[in-house]
Amino acid sequence: MEYRENREANLKDKGPTRSFRSSLPQKGGMLLLCCMMASTAGCGEAKKPASSKPQSAYSSEQAIESIKKVKSPDYWPTKGWKTAKPEEHGVDSAALAEMVDQFKGHNLHSFALIRNGYLLAEGYNQDTDADKRQPMYSVTKSFTSAITGMAIEEGILTGVDQKLKDFFPEVQEDQKKANITLDNLLTMTSGLEWDNKGDRSSNEMADSPNWIKYVLNKPVVAQSGTVFNYSNGSSHLMSGILQEAIGIPISYYAKSKLFDPLGISNAAWGTDPQGVSVGGWSLQLTTRDMAKFGLMYLHEGQWDGQNIVPRKWVEASIKQRVKQPIIDGTQGGYGYFWWLKPIASEQNEMLDHDVFYASGSGGQRIFVIPDYNLILAVTADNQKEGYMPEQMLVKAALAVRSDKPLKASSEAEAKLAASLKSFKATADKPE
Repeated sequence: MEYRENREANLKDKGPTRSFRSSLPQKGGMLLLCCMMASTAGCGEAKKPASSKPQSAYSSEQAIESIKKVKSPDYWPTKGWKTAKPEEHGVDSAALAEMVDQFKGHNLHSFALIRNGYLLAEGYNQDTDADKRQPMYSVTKSFTSAITGMAIEEGILTGVDQKLKDFFPEVQEDQKKANITLDNLLTMTSGLEWDNKGDRSSNEMADSPNWIKYVLNKPVVAQSGTVFNYSNGSSHLMSGILQEAIGIPISYYAKSKLFDPLGISNAAWGTDPQGVSVGGWSLQLTTRDMAKFGLMYLHEGQWDGQNIVPRKWVEASIKQRVKQPIIDGTQGGYGYFWWLKPIASEQNEMLDHDVFYASGSGGQRIFVIPDYNLILAVTADNQKEGYMPEQMLVKAALAVRSDKPLKASSEAEAKLAASLKSFKATADKPE
């Protein structure tokens, strides 16, 4: 393990970052973060579900049914992604070029588009490349969720009905707090006070000498299971619970049980002062490896014949447990540390596609559209346009023309190549 300092624009650095590539410790910083609320947008086209009636809300049943129908890839990208021309998988290169041209000036850092298991297009700005780790921010929460499901499958945890008092005896005297369940933490309905204005509570937690104690000392201000309140404290408590149950930080567990099987070797994960992996942010991955995680979830937690994340847990995670209106006018929601929504066009026309996604502040996303057998991984540093990646998703989805190969177009391929070259020369603009 290696500890590296990592300071990001607009975010305070507070502690060490663990890397899985060497074992030289040194003092460093811990990422704080801006929390990601439900201010998003998105879209799609091509193969549609059985019902052709436009939907106005995310359908858990339809999303789960869709992932069950996704065909297994003809290879697994453990050692790297195989590439293909977009047209070979029914995607229009010229439309992707338009997407790149539209968003390259919005502090977009990178993207990778996968369909049918093939890398169809990827792009990077001048400060980023395919081998560079990038901060995931709250995308980290979806990895914490995956590890929770894995721990339950192994019998390390008995289930989501376990309570805080089972892991933290110090809360026994406060019955409301003691009876908060893992389900409550995973759905952001713990009822514990958490102030997201200016990231106040997150900043205070990161400045405190003991992050777990800081969260546990928060008063209960709502009955657990009744009020959604996005909380980095809840996700960090989940990491603390996992470390208590497993006996090691979840970063170490993830390396052997999750990252190694997927061929993810260039990862880093920060810890709090007590050595607890930060459950809500501080994971760093490459864009291609973000897409691997999305591909695994698209295939119900399976990877090259191995059951990495239990199928039932994937389905439980993308089942809507809290309804949340999305800024584009759609009805989305939250599962187990996963965001959920239907896709809408820029004109807010409803389409017959559901998307589940991991979301992080500034524009980090792992979008999964089961109906399209499509994954879009995005990184950015855009704090002013919180739903910019969802607008990108609209363009990417509209580029899907068919489930069959399209006629090859040298002109369209040239447009995409030129757009990617121009994107590579682009730098972030001050916000």
